[in-house]
Amino acid sequence: MNKLKVLDLNTASDELFYKIFEGYMDYDKFEITRAGKEPTEKIIELIKTADILLSDPFHMTRVPTSVIKAATNLKLIQCYTIGFDDIDIITARQMGIPVSNNSGITAKPMAEYTLMAALYLTKSIKYAHDQLNKGNWAQLILSRPPAIPLELGSLTFGILGCGSIGQEVARHAVAMGCKVIYHNRNKLPEDIENILNLEYVSFETLLSESDVLSVNVPLTDETKDYLGAEEISKMKKGAVLVNTSRGGVVDEQALADALKSGYLRGAAVDVFKDEPSLEGCPLLGLDNVILTPHSSALSPQVMVRAVEYTMENLNRVYEGKKPLRIVN
Repeated sequence: MNKLKVLDLNTASDELFYKIFEGYMDYDKFEITRAGKEPTEKIIELIKTADILLSDPFHMTRVPTSVIKAATNLKLIQCYTIGFDDIDIITARQMGIPVSNNSGITAKPMAEYTLMAALYLTKSIKYAHDQLNKGNWAQLILSRPPAIPLELGSLTFGILGCGSIGQEVARHAVAMGCKVIYHNRNKLPEDIENILNLEYVSFETLLSESDVLSVNVPLTDETKDYLGAEEISKMKKGAVLVNTSRGGVVDEQALADALKSGYLRGAAVDVFKDEPSLEGCPLLGLDNVILTPHSSALSPQVMVRAVEYTMENLNRVYEGKKPLRIVN
């Protein structure tokens, strides 16, 4: 059987790419062309003969309509990770090209990040650290609101979007003693709710009752600016927001305004509307926010799982089987 041509848009270095695929990629089956740092015009030329497209896990090289329409032989667009908002999945569906992601591989590190951020913000760690670094003994200030550290286990932990990541967040929060409520497009089966000790609530109740709100929904037309000024104003005063989903889900200016006014206690933001550019981002420089560069999903274990899941689908396509985890 002829080799399948794989066009890879991963913007990582050649050294890293071939290292992580060592022992997984069968070069007797697949011919790899790396083009993550090439201009769109070059990618359009290369995709005309490709059988499989691997999208960029860092979401810097996008897969727009023009690229997909140029694909005449494509059998699969495979994402390394969960997110697929950088791919025109509607056009891919219209052309009969399946798009698959690797759902579930980042749940553990992202849940750990969420819990870390919730503890960091509710315990006023940054304020205490900054004051001590300035030589100020801030114990008395920390003994009263709004800076007083909170017991996470006495708080209500809200989860917006309860897929694999949201459910892992729930496990961590329940282990800390939190009451956990969630809102999802579809209510989870009762047995999963019972196992995870989850309570399904309306979107409005989630906003008004959550002391910590974890945002875990994908970016779609439906969820764009899902948390705008109106929604943030309905959140519980003094709440903490953790966004590891996509920057476009939360209105950055509205969030910045709520943080500056003190209406929200704090926020952790791992994703940004115009990443990797931070020009004009209103969240920069605020004292009560944790900012990280879309890194909550990173770990050596995730990289291994990404390769394993990716190769599973590449091998299925080679064998003429339907790929798994199709999102379109």
